[in-house]
Amino acid sequence: MTNEGKSLKGQVAVVTGASRGIGKGIALELGAAGATVYVTARTVDDSGADIPGTVGATAEEVTRLGGQGVPIQCDHSRDEEIKALFERVVEEQGRIDILVNNVFTLPSEPVFEGTFWEHSAALWDDFMHVGCRAHYMASHAVAPTMVTQKSGLIVNISSFAGAAYIFSVPYGVGKAAVDRMAKDMAVELGPHGVTCVSLWPGVVRTEYLTKSHEDGEVPFDIANGESPRFTGRAVVAVASDPKRMEKTGQVLICYELGHEYGFTDIDGRQPPALGDQMGLQPPAEA
Repeated sequence: MTNEGKSLKGQVAVVTGASRGIGKGIALELGAAGATVYVTARTVDDSGADIPGTVGATAEEVTRLGGQGVPIQCDHSRDEEIKALFERVVEEQGRIDILVNNVFTLPSEPVFEGTFWEHSAALWDDFMHVGCRAHYMASHAVAPTMVTQKSGLIVNISSFAGAAYIFSVPYGVGKAAVDRMAKDMAVELGPHGVTCVSLWPGVVRTEYLTKSHEDGEVPFDIANGESPRFTGRAVVAVASDPKRMEKTGQVLICYELGHEYGFTDIDGRQPPALGDQMGLQPPAEA
């Protein structure tokens, strides 16, 4: 079941890191709900790339699904480009209703094996710069617009690694920081009618994870994982909820939202809980 009947027509969304993977899945579902979606990433030409995907291709698909896709090349490691991005959106649209902080740098070295003292310091920078810091800077840039509107939704894409060990120390620390960021931003944004949440997908069959699994680098099965569009359906469900402010500051789990709002993955099934899959349990309070 899709988010049938849930319309975001007239709403303006920005999805960072949306040339492929989870970001693309979110952008497509927002487009299917009728939103105008600004798709950001560095990639505008994927010729010769190991993993395909560009901002232009995602934006075109958003438009085909019924929304309006707008591609913008943006390097989220550069503060000036983030600032220019949001200035352009406000100039063109006059508002921003949804920000999805998804952008993420693929690690510069193998992350599925080895200990933190065997990894280089560059791995820390990979996860904390274009990830945690980029999420903060995008939220910093969009907050004045949403506060003026007295409405808006900020979604940080995070992971169960914020609560339990997955992959590596820098990865987990970065995700825990993203969760805490949403909780604390919610305190300051709440009086202005702006919702801020952190969202945990399960095992998502992105292009990167699929390739890594095929190469034998992933130490777990991904067959029962989620498609990137399942995360998108979770974002649409929250964005469409008139009572979403009741969730502000919380960590939300995609499969739980699927049960709460009644949506399924693109194959019609409810993906299993990641905690059950990998022997993890979400924290009582994030």
